[in-house]
Formats: sequence, C-alpha cells, structure tokens
Amino acid sequence: MQFAKVKLSSLAIAAGLMVVAGAASAQAVTSGGATLPQQLYTDIFTNGPIQGVWSYNGTGSGTGKTAFLTNNASLFGKTGTVHIVGSDSALTSAEVTTYNSAYNTGASSTVANYGRLVQIPAVATPVLLGYKETGVTALNLTTEQVCRVYAYDANFRTWDKVATVADDGANGSTNPIQVVFRTDTSGTTELLSRFLNAACGPYLPAGKSFTISNNFKTVVASAQSLTAADDANGDGLPDAWVGATGSSGVSSALATDHRLGYVSPDPVYTGSSNSNVARINTFLPTAASIQSAISAITPPATALARANPLNWVPAYAVPTGAYPIYGTTNLVLGQCYAGGIGAGTSAAAVKDFVTKLNNGAYDSKIASHNFVKLPANWNTAIQQAFLTSGSTLEIGATSVCAGIGR
Repeated sequence: MQFAKVKLSSLAIAAGLMVVAGAASAQAVTSGGATLPQQLYTDIFTNGPIQGVWSYNGTGSGTGKTAFLTNNASLFGKTGTVHIVGSDSALTSAEVTTYNSAYNTGASSTVANYGRLVQIPAVATPVLLGYKETGVTALNLTTEQVCRVYAYDANFRTWDKVATVADDGANGSTNPIQVVFRTDTSGTTELLSRFLNAACGPYLPAGKSFTISNNFKTVVASAQSLTAADDANGDGLPDAWVGATGSSGVSSALATDHRLGYVSPDPVYTGSSNSNVARINTFLPTAASIQSAISAITPPATALARANPLNWVPAYAVPTGAYPIYGTTNLVLGQCYAGGIGAGTSAAAVKDFVTKLNNGAYDSKIASHNFVKLPANWNTAIQQAFLTSGSTLEIGATSVCAGIGR
C-alpha cells in the first residue's frame, strides 16, 4: 500500500491526530490513558507510518483503564468505541474478573460480548528521580536515602541530609526536600511503588511499609507517621510536598529549586543526565540496565499462561548492579473488534501498531523518547501469542472472533 500524508487542520494537529492517504475508509481508533508514553505514542500517530486515524488522550493510567474496561469513550472526550489504551498500572485480577463477567461471556449471551481481554507490555521504562537543588549537579542517592525521603523520616527531610560535596557535587542546603508527586491515579506512581514496596523494608520502622498502588497517598500512608505539625493542612501528606497532575505537570514543577520528584522520561529528564536526574546506588537509568533487569524475567510460555492477561506484565524484582526503578508501560486492548480485521478496520490498525512496536519499526522513536525496547525474549513471546497466524490469541483471529468484538 502506498501512503501519503494528508494535510491536517491546526485543530487536528493540536489533538494529535494522524491521517494516512490510501486509508480513506479506515475507521477511527480511539485511545488514551497513561501520560508516561504519551509523547511517544503521539509522535507515532502523528508522524507514522501507521494505518488508520488515531487520537490519544493522556488522562493517566487509572482513567485509561476505566475507559477501556467499560468502553466509555466519554472519558477521552470522544464517542463510540475505545479501541486500545496505554497503562503503566497493571490490570488487577478483580478488573479482569469483572470485565470477563460483563463483556466476555460467550457469543450466545445477551450481555455484550467483546471477546478476550489482552494486556501486553509496549516498551520498558525507568522512572526517573528528577531534582533541582542549587549547586548539586551529580546527585547520587542510595536506596536507603530514597526510602527514607519518601517515608518522611525525620533525619532525611532536608537537602543537607542527602547531598555532600564528595558524592553529589555540593553540599545540600538546609531547605526542605519538596517531593513532587502525582495527584492523579498514575501508572508512574505504581512503578515507583513497586520499587519502594520491594526495597525499603530494612529502612522502615517495624510495622511500616510502602503499598503498591497507582494512588500516591495510598503508597506512602502506610510508611509514614505524620504529626499535626507535619500535615497542618490535613491532606494526609507532608505540607512541604508538592502535587502535580500528569507527567508534564511533574516535569514543570521540578523546575523550582529544592525539589525532587518521580517522572517519566521526557526531553528534559533523560536517563543520561545526572545534572537533573539522580543516580541511585551510582547507577543512571540507562537502556542497558533496564533491558538487563527485564530480560531476567521469563515471559509466559505455555498456552494456558499466555491466555491470562495478568501474566504479561513483568513482575518487579530488585536488580543487582543496575538502576532499580523500572517497569513497563503496557497496552490494554481486545482480541476481537466488530467488523473483523480486514484492511481499513480499527482492528487492523490496532494490530499494525502492536506489530510495529514489536518488530523494530519504531525502535528509533522508542529510543528518541528515552524509552527502552523490550528484550528479545518478551518480543518473541508477544509475536508468537498475539501476532502469529494460527494462534488462538492472535488479534482478530477469525476462528475466535467471528461475530463478536467491541
């Protein structure tokens, strides 16, 4: 097929749409969700080549999952079908059970039958600890320091407690560390929480722990013991800390002095810049360290294991000799779409997108947005399960999807 770019109106450009000539009959693809990969996906959808007419609305992972699981396009400001969403927050067993009960109940059911729910990793990512503290240009935090800062430990609340000339380029000031956190339900928050939950036990008081959640307040509440003076405004978080919405909101907030926050990779905060991104245990969040950590995790291998969407998000493990805050941003989609998977259909566009993420076509875009291509063992498993003709899990498989689909 020959593709040519169609001139877009300024409104369409602002909305992040992409139109491909030769696919005039293509159905629109509605997507959205996680803000962590939003710039990557918008770049792909805007600058292709990809089949279809796409929109991506960055709402945060929690809203993205809800939009897909309930097929509620209004959460993206749209009407019609939600075809595919991005989420750094993994599906829960309760979400899968509820979805299957409502939407995947057999062709003869009077309940809507959308077919099998699919969750697969799209790209690997670090969660970066961006910072700004006058004079500090090579911040190197230990696991203990990260844990105690987020636990609001009384001995780790000011910059002089974590930054020295010898290790960090300068002594930190006596100003409070203003932790910047996500106020929306966020998969980036959840990725951070997995590290805090797994690594921080030795550095917390007895009975305290971080909770795995996409809600930041939930993550830290179980690790902190705030006094009335710590939380004078009564919001359940230290008064010195600063809330922001979305990855872009955190990135903007980190431009103010004395701040430390967790953020997805972006043009300002990259894995190679220690001047504004902290090392942890001397390690920067390089692509090699993230790929090494994930390749050590075995993807589902049997047909039964692959059929369970919960098995497709690599389980977190604290790595040895590598940057420790990492994970994947995932895609949540359906196996079956109304109208089949012929040329010009939404299903074909979705499968084309997943295929190109997996086969190397988008590698340069993944790298340019400071994300990390999945290791080979995960790409192979995704190809075999969801993109190979004859697989019962193949996106749009006619043997499974005849007469059903969202």
